[in-house]
Amino acid sequence: MTARASSGARLLGDDVQHLIVWYHVLRTQRADSTVVGLAVEAANAGNVDDLTLKRHGEPGEYWQVKASVDARSPLNEDWLFEHPKGKKSLLQRLYSSWLDLRPQHELPPKIVLATTKAIDPADIVLGPRATMDARIVETLRHGEAALADARKRWAAHLGVNEAELLEFLESFEIRHSQSEAEWREKVQDAAAGARVRVDSTAVAVGIQQVRNWVKAPRQIFTPEQLTATINALHLRAQLARPLFVAQALEHNPRADAAAYSVDWTGLIEGEEPRSRRNFIAPGASRKQISADLALARQRLRAAEIYDFEVDGPMRLPLWFAIGAEFSSTAGFTVSAQARDGLWSSNVAPSSQRNLEIHLPGDEEADLVGKPWAVSVSFATDIADDVDEFLSESSLDAYHLKARLPTPGRSALDGLPHARAVTFQLRDELRALRRRLRPPELHLFIAMPGACALLLGNAWDRMPPTWTYWDLGEPGRYAPALRVAN
Repeated sequence: MTARASSGARLLGDDVQHLIVWYHVLRTQRADSTVVGLAVEAANAGNVDDLTLKRHGEPGEYWQVKASVDARSPLNEDWLFEHPKGKKSLLQRLYSSWLDLRPQHELPPKIVLATTKAIDPADIVLGPRATMDARIVETLRHGEAALADARKRWAAHLGVNEAELLEFLESFEIRHSQSEAEWREKVQDAAAGARVRVDSTAVAVGIQQVRNWVKAPRQIFTPEQLTATINALHLRAQLARPLFVAQALEHNPRADAAAYSVDWTGLIEGEEPRSRRNFIAPGASRKQISADLALARQRLRAAEIYDFEVDGPMRLPLWFAIGAEFSSTAGFTVSAQARDGLWSSNVAPSSQRNLEIHLPGDEEADLVGKPWAVSVSFATDIADDVDEFLSESSLDAYHLKARLPTPGRSALDGLPHARAVTFQLRDELRALRRRLRPPELHLFIAMPGACALLLGNAWDRMPPTWTYWDLGEPGRYAPALRVAN
């Protein structure tokens, strides 16, 4: 095998570093970004000056980028411990930088080693590393036998005790095996989330801007300054609809291209997406989702994003809750993909208001002041299931049944029809509310996710509303989220 010349290796390293920097520049433009400062080859950052990120309320990040032109030297312990021409090893240089930076920060700074190298699967420490958080600390912390020997060896190499080694490794991440081409793809995803052009010319312009920063006197850029730079480079995408991704049943690759994303996968019980139907800890989960949505609304407003697409994967109560948080009365337009294209809340309804609403057979005077259970049957008829649930639960509520004439896959005749029956449901429930004054409403829905989003978006001047998880068996439901106007 013939290795690329040293100049070629240097050019590759520069290209990868510049791509990584531009990727993070674009990430500062997301509405969910916590970055307050970004620097390239920052001053006083030791050997981890390729990229510096300062974050609000989170540890700062210091990046060292190492690109490789061939696979003859994989990422393993020998490579980290190697002493080139009598200098300190890479691991020693990273640790020394962390020690120098630590007193400057309230929280221990994060040291990130980014390399195109692939991990040697035979390496006892790096081979089984935790892929979810890019760290090796837990492998060494709990390792026995050969791993315990490795822990001692790593500590001796750094000239520290094992506790000090683990303290450093808590702040050490390894981003590996991502080639220049893969970083270009990540840049394109980040550009989409930043509402920046994703074409190769735009990426080249961004990389050239990073090169100019490297040549210029070192400085820290705020997100606002980076916004001004992007605008001055004429890189803004025209008519790009921002994307909001809520991950609940599993992770969504579109999150990387989103203007804002939330990750609730850890809140839902179960392993397989099809079986994930309830919270692990309902009370804590509801508080987190409520806080996350409130923060999302605040940050999207600050970014002047009022019209965006929502994507999952998630179940109906979450679709409804997101629509309610970003309601039409709050000035938001929401959209989601359905079978026949993008459904948006700014589309006018048709005149096809064929929703049927059936009240319980009691005298209307007996319904005054009582909670409601409202079943909405679009995709399938759930009225009997809700009746069974109510008969076996302690929920003392009257059951109002709303249904299309023939619930099923084709019951909704496209977006205008969905908008029409959504407004019909809301308006008729509002009229009933004026007469019956229910203290709260318990909502059971069977409809496409996009329709649940639009229903939540229109859910204004309604009683406090509990939504329910469908637990996947006849008559079985569980409280999901409470929405209060």
